Amino acid sequence: MRLRRENTNAKNTAIRLFLLLFSLACWVPQTWGEQAPGAKLLEERCSGCHTPQKDGKLDAIEFQRKTPEGWEMTLDRMVRTNGVKLQPGEGAVLVKYLSDRYGLAPSEVEPFLYVLEKRNSTVTQPEIPKVIQGSCVQCHSYARIALQRRTPEMWRRIPDTKLALFVNTENVTASSGLLGDFWYTEAKKEVIPYLAKKYPFVSDAWSKWQAAPKPDYAGNWKVVGHDPGKGGDYTGQLTLRALGDDRYEGEFTHEFADGATVSGKTTAIIYTGFQWRGVAQLDGNKKQKEIFFAGEDGTTLKGRRLITERGDLGMDETLYKSGHGARVLTVMPTAVKAGETQKVKLFGMNFPGSLTAEAVNLGEGMKVQSLSQAGDDTIIAEVAVESGAKIGPRPAKIAGVEGEPQLYVYKTIDYIRLSPEQAFARPGGVRAQKIFQQFEVIAYLNGKDGVKGTKDDVKLGRVGPAQWDVEEYIRRLNDDEARFVGTVDQAGLFTPADDGPNPQRHMSEHNVGDVWVEAWYKPDGAKRPMGARAFMLVMPEKFNFPPIE
Repeated sequence: MRLRRENTNAKNTAIRLFLLLFSLACWVPQTWGEQAPGAKLLEERCSGCHTPQKDGKLDAIEFQRKTPEGWEMTLDRMVRTNGVKLQPGEGAVLVKYLSDRYGLAPSEVEPFLYVLEKRNSTVTQPEIPKVIQGSCVQCHSYARIALQRRTPEMWRRIPDTKLALFVNTENVTASSGLLGDFWYTEAKKEVIPYLAKKYPFVSDAWSKWQAAPKPDYAGNWKVVGHDPGKGGDYTGQLTLRALGDDRYEGEFTHEFADGATVSGKTTAIIYTGFQWRGVAQLDGNKKQKEIFFAGEDGTTLKGRRLITERGDLGMDETLYKSGHGARVLTVMPTAVKAGETQKVKLFGMNFPGSLTAEAVNLGEGMKVQSLSQAGDDTIIAEVAVESGAKIGPRPAKIAGVEGEPQLYVYKTIDYIRLSPEQAFARPGGVRAQKIFQQFEVIAYLNGKDGVKGTKDDVKLGRVGPAQWDVEEYIRRLNDDEARFVGTVDQAGLFTPADDGPNPQRHMSEHNVGDVWVEAWYKPDGAKRPMGARAFMLVMPEKFNFPPIE
């Protein structure tokens, strides 16, 4: 569903504010009075079918809690299947109203952030009963279920609603072999009692969050991020101004490890007091979606900046609100090699002015030879690491400043891995939209046990450049999928082929299949490169992208 929002500030200047609900951005007219317009709109548009109960709440609607994306999906279904008529902008008003009053607390959302952040290649194995897997998780993620709360009565209505909307549910679920009876029987007998107990409408977490004062996000923020693509680690600044009614606008700049910079403007709205949905406008007319989640005290925002519409490419980002004392937030790079001299960046907030090399302490065997300071948040130290420096982590400290991020000293890299190690993509470009996948090479050390791939191994960080290739994942004679499913460039970006059918393939198959994506990296001084591979599944094209998969 396309939602649209238009807002006017006190100076009668048009403020374009996007309501980011993953599928698209929105604009809505805003005329807040003494009474929230969402309550009146809910009654006008919904009470015809959802009758008020004894407490005045509308049946079904006000007896469940969801994320903004969940409420968007509900409104979309009401429009598509029930004929609800909404004027431009009304959908966004309803989503805001329902999310704030019938949303989820931070602790209820936290375990399932990955699905809202569109981390498409996340592999999860939730500890759930087999009947839940067979009844629900065949068609959508468990996170989609767990990001809602309902009264027992609302949970009990789910099986009937499901069969009314999807009459082939019994046939689809029977193929799993996980159910001992018909889907409807198992859902009524096992699934619904489990979900009603695990995800109740009333919870201590929600009651406490409703009663807690909500943070003000206006002010200056420091940014620490990571771009799995060409950019790598980055730091930055964000200045936010409050527009009222949980809306914000601001400007940001990002500086990457290679010295490149990016700047832009952002407009956003806060749902439920902690869920940031924004749209950034960058130089060159590029747009990025922002899906962030605040800590309960409102001093941090953490989440994902989406480069593409469907979230297949994005950057991880954490923001720290300034004004809370001097603090070191991160060190870049996170690992340095013994016997070498290199520049180390310490980034934070409210650093004292005119710092000297003596103020930076990186532990024994590491000498800060020179230091340059840029403002109150950035220090570049030229560090000489002795060849005999103790291998392992040590805190990076600045005198009089809180925060001790870990800097690791190593001698040689033991092995590399690709991130992610299991991934998927989808062909497109003709009838459907391509879904890409970005890989990067991560260096590791064997842990104390000296064995590769165990829990005590040490992640050193991203390395490069690497040589990339696509190889066959052999499952049958004359397997040829590596020729058709796509290619990987020398920055680790896998680009799927066009959607089919492809007349060059046997029986004009589509350009789908499973392959290995391989990378080879040669550390300085090494005689031969080391390699790693990731499993890549190129699935059939997709045409429907719900806000929560």
